[in-house]
Amino acid sequence: MSSQLTVDYECPPAADGMERFACPTPDRQGRYRCIDDHVLCDGFIDCPSGEDEDRQACMFYKTTKAHLDVLADALLRWARGR
Repeated sequence: MSSQLTVDYECPPAADGMERFACPTPDRQGRYRCIDDHVLCDGFIDCPSGEDEDRQACMFYKTTKAHLDVLADALLRWARGR
């Protein structure tokens, strides 16, 4: 199991207003990289230590996201039918 660090760094929102997340470990210069949520578990390493592609975390993330996408779709269909 990989160790998870708590990052006390707030990322500014992306240009489209979406939330961004700080990688848990800094780069070689000690800076925390901010990434968009759509690059989590996308098969490409964006964080300096690759935490955004951790196999165990991505398994949970992808499963949860799939369930939430189904729920969001059902809610949209319901709201349109009202």
